[in-house]
Amino acid sequence: MEQIHQIYLNSIGIAFYWEKEEGIIPNRVQLIIKEIGLFFSLSELNDFNYLINESIAKNSCCETCSLKNSNCKFLLKTPMYQIDLSVSMDELNKIKDLVNGTLFRINMESYLNGEGKN
Repeated sequence: MEQIHQIYLNSIGIAFYWEKEEGIIPNRVQLIIKEIGLFFSLSELNDFNYLINESIAKNSCCETCSLKNSNCKFLLKTPMYQIDLSVSMDELNKIKDLVNGTLFRINMESYLNGEGKN
């Protein structure tokens, strides 16, 4: 039976490694955002972080709009060119937190386990 090793969790989703009998699947992260599952390599996860920041920058022109955070939807590209997500600014910020928290924990564990030391 497959189990998970949680990396990070917030109100919009969870990030985790899949565990198999021989241990966790390294260098692949499963993100569950609402009802959507995305399975990324670490490189793709970093690319997704860049795309999130790019989407936030492109959509920051509506700062004075009171409906921007809940009613307006923006297109969020993913590293998989076939898949884009339609999200509100509030959801986009929560996805940003999920991805940033995940990358922080992965990098911290890597450093603590000696992979990031000289």
